[in-house]
Amino acid sequence: MTSTHNTVTTIKAFAKINLGLKITGRLSNGYHTLYSLFLEIDLADHLHFEILPEPDITVTTEGIPIQKDAVNLCEKAARIICQNHPVSSGVHIHLDKHIPIGAGLGGGSSDAGTTIKVLSALWGLNLPLNEQIRLASMVGADVPFFIQGGLQLAENTGDHLTAVDDEPLRSLHFVLVKPDFEVSTPWAYEQIKTYLKLPTNINRFAPLSEPLNWALFENDFERVIVSTYPELAEIKEELLLRNAVFASLSGSGSTVYGIFDDREKALQASAYFSSQSFWTASTRPVHR
Repeated sequence: MTSTHNTVTTIKAFAKINLGLKITGRLSNGYHTLYSLFLEIDLADHLHFEILPEPDITVTTEGIPIQKDAVNLCEKAARIICQNHPVSSGVHIHLDKHIPIGAGLGGGSSDAGTTIKVLSALWGLNLPLNEQIRLASMVGADVPFFIQGGLQLAENTGDHLTAVDDEPLRSLHFVLVKPDFEVSTPWAYEQIKTYLKLPTNINRFAPLSEPLNWALFENDFERVIVSTYPELAEIKEELLLRNAVFASLSGSGSTVYGIFDDREKALQASAYFSSQSFWTASTRPVHR
């Protein structure tokens, strides 16, 4: 975290990808339970916080456009803190958006989690970790992950998190490729409900030890989404042809990522997809 003077703080809010995603059940409230490895990567939005003397919360944005009618999760997170804790000052948050929206990369959730962590300190609340996680879960299902980030096994609705050693992943390179469409998360879960037979038991992911058996890290969403969006399967196939050791959909998409054990091959693949007018990024894991 860097500070330009006493009341202005700038910090990065990192994206995530899903290493495998299995849908394990459906709750009475309609939410699905899942089993997934969340990995924080160094693609990031930039958040600027300016503490205000009056108790106002304002948000401005630049970079990738955000729909005018969309709920800004930074503002939602700040207001949830105020509803649960005594706060006498306000904040202006400026979001410089780099993580694509509707891409399965958790950008909005990361912005919200980062807001909770930063305002806990800047507002002098110094909230304990479990309270930050509780507030994060009130904002959205993926937000608690971003309180600690790194590599975590996510279970239940994504709110039951267990830290995992990321040592086997630190040397890898991740190429992200997003077509020019978004996949609606509610629609994707509707496809799961309609077309995917939920398991009575699930195969746990392979342990993260060498050699990694990537074939076990499948994403259930791929099985029900690619018939509607065949371009996602084509991107995955092209990544594998370009020497990715594994490729998969992140979350419910629409980003497909390829994992490379060689930096040069990753850069070549990224350059190829950029030349085809795809949004693309070459990233690394964030080590906590």
